[in-house]
Amino acid sequence: MDALRHHSPTDLVDQPEMPAPPAASCVAFDTELATRLACAKARLDRLERDADSRDQAALGAARIEFAQASRAVADALLDRGLG
Repeated sequence: MDALRHHSPTDLVDQPEMPAPPAASCVAFDTELATRLACAKARLDRLERDADSRDQAALGAARIEFAQASRAVADALLDRGLG
């Protein structure tokens, strides 16, 4: 344990510098987009779990909505400088 106290940070293994985290304003995104994504995910999960009534059309529509909602969130984050 004593040996560790005598080492300086430069003696330790070099690690690449991590970029600074984005500003808090960049990480936050539109509540409407977040709600849309959460609702789409919840609906998709519910339809995927409901094995008794596999409505393939509803399941397909839910998958499309989830993909579109995910893309909208990603686009909004990219517009704010992330990525």
